[in-house]
Amino acid sequence: MNNELAHKKEELIERLGVHIEQKDQIAPLAARIISSLILNGNKGCTFEELVVSLKASKSTVSTHLNALQQASMITYYTVCGDRKKYFTINPNGTIIHMNKMLRNWEEEKQLHEAIMEYKTSMNACTPHGEEHQFDLEYHMEFMNFINQASTTIKRLRDKLSEKSKNN
Repeated sequence: MNNELAHKKEELIERLGVHIEQKDQIAPLAARIISSLILNGNKGCTFEELVVSLKASKSTVSTHLNALQQASMITYYTVCGDRKKYFTINPNGTIIHMNKMLRNWEEEKQLHEAIMEYKTSMNACTPHGEEHQFDLEYHMEFMNFINQASTTIKRLRDKLSEKSKNN
């Protein structure tokens, strides 16, 4: 890999790492490990490569690798005759993440439904004009969005599941 691509990769590992760290609320180094594995693809990374590229101590990298494996975010494979482990993103990790996202969206949808039900009841009891009643448009639009997004994510998840079964 030439120097320009190596530099772009380092920048992208950092940028993606910050995003993953914030989105998944995981430790900065764990997020950078995931970023590195994403950008290495199926080839994966060895423990030693991660230590060197992330400029972290062996114990810290080891701790985060173990935690990421326990969380089913990463996995590893070995090569016959090679004593090294090659860490990769768990191929089912995306499916696991999608299921978690769908559960969260369903919870939000149920909350919005309960809030809409309450606001509708309050509107029925409010003797004043429309200016004092709750506007329900936001809730209806949000639930419409959640329904559409959920349908799309479920379709994508099902395609990924089928693809992983065939591999």
